[in-house]
Amino acid sequence: MGGSEGEARAEGDGVPVVLDLPNDELGAAAEGLFIYLCPRALIVCNKSDRDRSGWDFVVDLPMQDGILDQRSKTTCHVQLKATKSVGTGNVQLRLSAADLLAKSPLPAVIIVFRMRPDGTPIRGYVVHLLGKPLEKLLRRLRHEQFIGNRDINRQSISFDYRKLGHPFEVTPQGLRAAIERACGPDPAAYSAEKLGQLAELGYGDDRIVGDVFFRPDSDEQLTRVVLGMVPLKPLAIQAFDNRFDMPVPYDHDMLNAVEEIMLSPPSAGGCEIVVTGAPLTPPATFHAEIFFAPPFDARLRMLIRHADFSFLFHEREAGFETKGIFEQGGRTLDDLVMLLRAMANLASGEGAIVMSGDDGRFGPIKLPMSNVLTGPDVEDLPALYKIASDWRRLLELAGVRSKASLAIGDLWDSRWIQLAADLLLRAKPEARFAFDTDTIAGDGGALKAIYFNSAELAGDGISYGVEIELQPTTRDQRVYSSVSFRPIDVRPMVPDLYEYMEELASRYEHPIMIHPDHLREVGPERLEVAEAVGNGSDSGRETPLPSRQ
Repeated sequence: MGGSEGEARAEGDGVPVVLDLPNDELGAAAEGLFIYLCPRALIVCNKSDRDRSGWDFVVDLPMQDGILDQRSKTTCHVQLKATKSVGTGNVQLRLSAADLLAKSPLPAVIIVFRMRPDGTPIRGYVVHLLGKPLEKLLRRLRHEQFIGNRDINRQSISFDYRKLGHPFEVTPQGLRAAIERACGPDPAAYSAEKLGQLAELGYGDDRIVGDVFFRPDSDEQLTRVVLGMVPLKPLAIQAFDNRFDMPVPYDHDMLNAVEEIMLSPPSAGGCEIVVTGAPLTPPATFHAEIFFAPPFDARLRMLIRHADFSFLFHEREAGFETKGIFEQGGRTLDDLVMLLRAMANLASGEGAIVMSGDDGRFGPIKLPMSNVLTGPDVEDLPALYKIASDWRRLLELAGVRSKASLAIGDLWDSRWIQLAADLLLRAKPEARFAFDTDTIAGDGGALKAIYFNSAELAGDGISYGVEIELQPTTRDQRVYSSVSFRPIDVRPMVPDLYEYMEELASRYEHPIMIHPDHLREVGPERLEVAEAVGNGSDSGRETPLPSRQ
């Protein structure tokens, strides 16, 4: 309890009347007033026998109407204060008492009765220890810890009830409404909010800060560490809990288990990256982020990072890096095509990187590669890019929107896709068809057949048909070899190739239908097409296809 010192007496009917109560008596008057108001407001108030608990009263509000087994009781801790001050509006609490009062998950309030010097109540105020008042208390507690003072029993804290409190009429109804407003309708939700504030108020993104001691082997390694490209391996760590920008030592067993730390440098913004190749080859475009390394030796070092790769710039040179890119999945077909285009351009030996800032902040800046792209499977990149881009075109022709999640490695086993692309997209396909038969009666002239098949990759698929003109070879009239191809149908993949065959046969009235199960693949040297009649083309060529055993 609290009030202002001083005492004045007046006589009335022989009984002295105190016009200016001392502090203790003013506090007793406020306590009596509170005890008088609570029962009339249907509030149960239980006085604390000792003031070491941090509160004067524990009050219980009436339970609300509702389902009996779902009702809950609202309990609140109350610290009473009385003042006859007309100046600052501050009331003081012992810091240790305020600490105990606020740290409970239950609602905690300071009720201030502003009174006349003779103890007559004027106005009531509720300072609710949540939000700004709780933040003020936590900040003060952190300050004492920061300066090394843990004896908070001798310290005090003040609250301005006029700025931080809510006024109420000194009536039973006014008191109950003020406490109910502070406690809210849901005790569980209140406790969750308060515990959240106790845990989070005063913290920012730099919740745990520290000093890490490590020894880089070179400037290059230091650059890669600070740019988050390789982990930092600490020799020692000194950590701090940073609340209200007042760090205090932080000790946790977790720190002893730290072997590596991956740094996350601050972003300097976004940029557009264009990877060019040989003249008249399409470039690859990406959006990436820029990161700068601290200029520890006055040299500019900049990292351009994309989800699939990174470029590390040293002054006027750029180096391309990627890791495990052939095994990484989760890319769309469009992203896969763009990535392979970029890598194929860089592998060509004529690759360059053109960088410009978002919204034209800078650039374009063209930087040549510091070295030719190296690594496993680099020689297959042009072929893989061709397969991926051809597959995208085939899906477009079939009206199929790709939904696949792809990795570069999915393209290794793509022989049927490559055959479909050769027959459907090339003006002069490299594939050759030949067969010998005594069962087809011919007059030595050309025959027409339809080859049909399906191609599939990661759940996306097409079916197609190609009309093939075949003519007898000059070496053996019984052997027919293809001389021309005409695509006649492309559609989403059919479930039954035999039904598809019947549909194509009836539509085009061709007696010869070439089912893929009846084909045998051979090299061109074994294909008996020494020189096709009327064509004059090669007897057959075999295109090396990228594959893995």
